[in-house]
Amino acid sequence: MTMNPGSNMNFKKRLPLGWIILGSVFFIGFIGWMMSEGTSLSVSTNTPTLFKKGSQTPLVTASGYIVARTRATLSSKVLGRVAYLGVQEGSPVIKGQVLAKLESPDIEASRNAIFSQVKQAQQDYDRSATLLKAGYESQANTERLLSQLNTLKSQLAYQEALLESMTLKAPFTGIVTQKLSEVGETVAPGSAGGANAINAILVMADFDTLEVEVEVSESGVGKLTPGMATEVRVDALEKKKDSAVLRGHLRAIYPSSNRQKATIIVRVALDQKDPLLVPDMGAKVTFLGAPYEEDVLVLGREQVYRDPQTSESFTWVVEKGVATKKSLLILNASNPLGYEVSGLTPSSQLIIAPPDNLKPGQKVVAKRL
Repeated sequence: MTMNPGSNMNFKKRLPLGWIILGSVFFIGFIGWMMSEGTSLSVSTNTPTLFKKGSQTPLVTASGYIVARTRATLSSKVLGRVAYLGVQEGSPVIKGQVLAKLESPDIEASRNAIFSQVKQAQQDYDRSATLLKAGYESQANTERLLSQLNTLKSQLAYQEALLESMTLKAPFTGIVTQKLSEVGETVAPGSAGGANAINAILVMADFDTLEVEVEVSESGVGKLTPGMATEVRVDALEKKKDSAVLRGHLRAIYPSSNRQKATIIVRVALDQKDPLLVPDMGAKVTFLGAPYEEDVLVLGREQVYRDPQTSESFTWVVEKGVATKKSLLILNASNPLGYEVSGLTPSSQLIIAPPDNLKPGQKVVAKRL
């Protein structure tokens, strides 16, 4: 059977090559769309934070550091060389304990010389006073000897005080946190107090007075009252389940503010202590308000969205294996942990950071974080 060339050309006229290519592309795209519709999208999920009835409302959160209310940087009163240092970092000390001594042979020699002069002056005065009573000594000479004796006693007291200043004693019971000098080094009186002391010998702190110092925004300070309960989370204790959260209370609100940061310093006393706590550890404090009157669910602010058309709040959840927009009613937007909402259950699977191309009804595979 022979094909008529004219009929082939007629077929090409009725179905051009461009339409054939376009149809093939459409068919391939349709197949790809069908395959994508049947593929499940992997998403990460978590559940809402549940506050049980009776638990306290978090009002304000702030970050800061562990500090010791009783802390001292110890330096010498006089210029001298360290001859003895009886402590190291971490050494526990009691009030009045000798911590360090400075070389003082010259002061000791001067003190001994004056002590001998005092003994001789005392004998001279006693002899003169005896002779005065017997009528063999003048009143003027006896008074002169008494004046010399008192002068020497004052000099001896000064030398003993100077010798005492060569010994450094603990002003309170605590723990040595820093050793700033070594035996043989020359130290001088500190020209600045506190942590800025120059030529200091050591730093000590009373660990029984450890507390948390945080900076609270000026807008949040109005919600705080002295004595209110707090929860303290110390970064170093996050892996310890039994002491991950420490109880405390607001001890003081400082009567000054930071103009640049618009913050106020607040001190929180710790009602619970942990042996691992040391000064300068990072900590986060949550100031607690009145207890909840009923169970409340809290969502992170990044998990609550607003529909641009209806202005209604919603969140993405996984229900029966598909992504669903769940309408929410925001009950309280001032909770520092997020939004207090209704419309969910404690077991709702919230989608974390949903993809931009996520659509309602799309099949998803949930991975719990």
